[in-house]
Amino acid sequence: MAEAQDMNRRSFLHSTMLGGVGVTLMGTPAWEAAAQMVNGTAGSPVNGVGLDDPLLVQLSINENPLGASHRAIEAVAGKMFGMNRYTMHNELEEALAGHHGVDPESVVLGVGSSEILLTATLAAFWNNPGNAVTAFPSYRSIPRTAEELGQAVKQVPLTGDWQIDLPAILAAVDDNTRIVSICNPNNPTGQLLDPAELERTIRAVPNDVIVCVDEAYIQFVDDPAYPSTISLTKEVENLLVSRTFSKAYGLGGMRVGYGVAHPALLERMQRFSIGLLNKNTLSIVAAMAALKDQQHVQRTVQIVREGKAFLYEELEAMGYSPLRTQTIFVTVEVGPNVNTLIDRLWEKKVYVRQAFDMEGFMRISVGLPRENEAFISAFKRERSAL
Repeated sequence: MAEAQDMNRRSFLHSTMLGGVGVTLMGTPAWEAAAQMVNGTAGSPVNGVGLDDPLLVQLSINENPLGASHRAIEAVAGKMFGMNRYTMHNELEEALAGHHGVDPESVVLGVGSSEILLTATLAAFWNNPGNAVTAFPSYRSIPRTAEELGQAVKQVPLTGDWQIDLPAILAAVDDNTRIVSICNPNNPTGQLLDPAELERTIRAVPNDVIVCVDEAYIQFVDDPAYPSTISLTKEVENLLVSRTFSKAYGLGGMRVGYGVAHPALLERMQRFSIGLLNKNTLSIVAAMAALKDQQHVQRTVQIVREGKAFLYEELEAMGYSPLRTQTIFVTVEVGPNVNTLIDRLWEKKVYVRQAFDMEGFMRISVGLPRENEAFISAFKRERSAL
């Protein structure tokens, strides 16, 4: 059965490539990648899925190294001649509700999780000035928007082991707090919170304060039994959980995210969105197909896990102490020359970045084995040249 389905996919892609679209793409890196997918054979070496430059090693923005699910690619190819039509339905919300065991009214889509975090922040401060509480360092979306709105931001330092200090977060909440931002697992440290302590913290925040838990990297947690906070949204009306299709599902370029919360909270947020018109026809079909292909998610998680093990071993052999992360990246302290090293690597088309708000630290997205090896090789050369 699986073999027959694989043949059907190949036949479909083969017929698509022979059409007008195929003629347009012929000779391009995209055509070569599609040919490899149809034929099941490796073509000329490329460093990363979805990159036009075969020499580029892109490990700076936490993209899925495997790319999108073949099911998502086929779904987009099958819908490409429907781009003139708007998507005016809630099928993805309904599919996500079934996936998470919540009501469809508790799910809202966004242009990536970025729109979810943006509209939550706008809703929190609408006619209601005050402050936002966030860990530091942590993902910047909510505090950045708060500052742009002229609101105060309370930055709570991490603990000595790079964990979000939940008791300190709770202590920072006051009568003027409008939103609390918790990134779990945290970016850029990659650390994971104790679920029981996280739940106690969420329940302890006053009901008139939005609590946003950003679970962009939740699929990469080592323990498959680790609980999402999505189930808590059925009980805690001020809790919003944001998710994305950009990481584990490999749809970063399609820009699909979603939030799960009590319908009353989503209604507050949606006054700042453009509603159904934020839906991209191709993005919706890609996300629906990707959601059904959990095997692709599992393959992604496994290759990331193996890639992290390789990077840990190589970095430790060079005398570094990388943080053990629960995400799609590795964070490591390389010292005061971090920016010089990163600049040198970029000159060699090996893209990594400084871990934001972590002086002396580098953040390395996990790639395919050949990309990880290329980074280590280039890193060894450049550090020895300093």
